[in-house]
Amino acid sequence: MPLSEQPKIQLFYKSGAQARGIVVVDRRTSASRSRAHRRRKYQTVAREAPSNFVADLQRLRNWPSMKGSLWRRASLVKLTHAPNARLLTGSISGRNLKILDVGCGTGCISLELSRIGHDVLGLDLNERMIEIATRTKKTSNSGSGKLKYEMADFDKWVGTTGAYDVVIFSRVLHDLPDPENALLKAQRILKSRGKILCLEYAYNMMDKKTAAWLYQIRKPLELQDWYSSPHLPDDPRKGVDLIMHEAVTGRKQHINTFQEMIRPLKRLFHQEAFSWHTYHFWDVLSDLRIPNPRMEERLATMVKNLEEYLLGTGEIQPALFLYKGTKARQIPGTE
Repeated sequence: MPLSEQPKIQLFYKSGAQARGIVVVDRRTSASRSRAHRRRKYQTVAREAPSNFVADLQRLRNWPSMKGSLWRRASLVKLTHAPNARLLTGSISGRNLKILDVGCGTGCISLELSRIGHDVLGLDLNERMIEIATRTKKTSNSGSGKLKYEMADFDKWVGTTGAYDVVIFSRVLHDLPDPENALLKAQRILKSRGKILCLEYAYNMMDKKTAAWLYQIRKPLELQDWYSSPHLPDDPRKGVDLIMHEAVTGRKQHINTFQEMIRPLKRLFHQEAFSWHTYHFWDVLSDLRIPNPRMEERLATMVKNLEEYLLGTGEIQPALFLYKGTKARQIPGTE
């Protein structure tokens, strides 16, 4: 599949009174609602987690009060966070490694790595996330590896040169203001022949085929009152444009593009493996609101499987990539 440049999207909506049953979209209002909704969606764990919440993939349970989070139902976590954890842990070879998990969030991946026997330090800027990760560690069997968490901004955090065997960026590099500097720091604190793992999404890869597929999934759910995100227009053309706008330009904060991340990764590390994985379905599952748990689980599984099939046939663009690399002995351009 070709790696496209960031699409140039123009949205055109006609003004006028809203007819019965027809959604008339105001571009500014819609974009504002989309941005606000996306910010809320990715802050839901910190905001909605009850005082006894633990993010342990080996003792999943339902957390009904966390309505805006995938953690609300164990079946949704099994389709999302759990496979990502397996993808990362399965990409690490060796025993008793020293690992840095940048942007560890709830700490569920750090915990699984410590259970394998690795010594892990998880960093996160969000105090609430570190609180959840620490509580989960205290109430879980953490295995033979040492596990620590620290509230820190990675851009300002000072790590020891050559201290780590592996540095992990899991869905955090897109949000860092300077991905090249972050990766330079990772390269510095890695041991000789140390590894980097970057599991990251690249929403700027979105194209109209992918947006059209998402529209076909989201709009029927919305009409059934089974979807919580801002309403899509009834006009498919406008709906597709709005989905692309949400993904590519609808967020106020800057999101690093695929090229802004992959260029320094390839410059600073020798690529060992690269692969694309399903991720669009995460957004769909986050906003699902089906009262019947069994029906919700079946539909969620179908959407994930359908995305996997369409990616395999090249019908839609991917959003999540895994990059595994080895620390370069000499950075190109510094000889």
